[in-house]
Amino acid sequence: MFSAPGHPETIWSDVSGTVKQSRQIKWAGGTAAAHKIGSVAGAAKIITRSVALQFSWNGGFVEADAESGKHVFSYRNRPRYGLVLPPGSEVEFRIKEKSNYRFLSIELEPEYILRNCELQHLSAMDIIETWGYNHPLSWQLAHLLYEECEREGRQGLLYLETAVMFLSLHLVRHLSTYTGTSNLSRRGGLPPNVCKRACDYMIARLQDDLSLTDVASLCGFSAGHFSFAFRQSMGMSPHAWLRCQRIERAKALLRDHTFSFSTIALAVGFANQSSFGVAFKKETGLSPSTWRRSLR
Repeated sequence: MFSAPGHPETIWSDVSGTVKQSRQIKWAGGTAAAHKIGSVAGAAKIITRSVALQFSWNGGFVEADAESGKHVFSYRNRPRYGLVLPPGSEVEFRIKEKSNYRFLSIELEPEYILRNCELQHLSAMDIIETWGYNHPLSWQLAHLLYEECEREGRQGLLYLETAVMFLSLHLVRHLSTYTGTSNLSRRGGLPPNVCKRACDYMIARLQDDLSLTDVASLCGFSAGHFSFAFRQSMGMSPHAWLRCQRIERAKALLRDHTFSFSTIALAVGFANQSSFGVAFKKETGLSPSTWRRSLR
């Protein structure tokens, strides 16, 4: 947990409390960790090594403040609170009392953000320290990422990295010193041979937890460019397209009644039978068991 004892960015901490649940997902360039907190109190000082984002949904009592530089930021009983810290930020958190809240911590390497947004050529770009961060799109993405962590990556890395890619673009556009414009969303689709290469690569690895960064790199694009171009070519996001292919493969396997649902789930790249069932029903309107019975 960010600012807790043992975290690599914690200088010192006497924070203590009850943590009901913690889940973390890592990928090349970042981490996201979701926590359910019963209660917590204490103080801690941290220095960030990467771009750090924190989102807190509060369902209980909150009385806390944080000191960054010469500024003190207080938050008391707000239903939610967000902040963005650039690398090298020194912050002291002082928590008198916090109870019954959910907390998402995202840490992104600056180079990862630049690659996502095709800004590797920049010699410098700073993320702006922001407290009381309340942009609706970012909170929507934070909610999706919290659920993915909580469910231990139910929808896979391709889904998670797509959400992080949009979050990276938002940071660059609205909370950075970059003054240029991004034309990723206005570019055309993928060349047919490149699109086929990406599709063939994903179909050959339906059972794997595919990374958006890896598929994009195969095609010679950034994750951001690839995502927008793929949608232009195929009419849907890479994640949605991959889910369709997995469900089509699952339908073929469901015709063989010797395969259990859990076996089929793993064979087509879902973490477990539950995540497979949710995705199958989203695509077909039926559960796998109902669909199988309809074949009789």
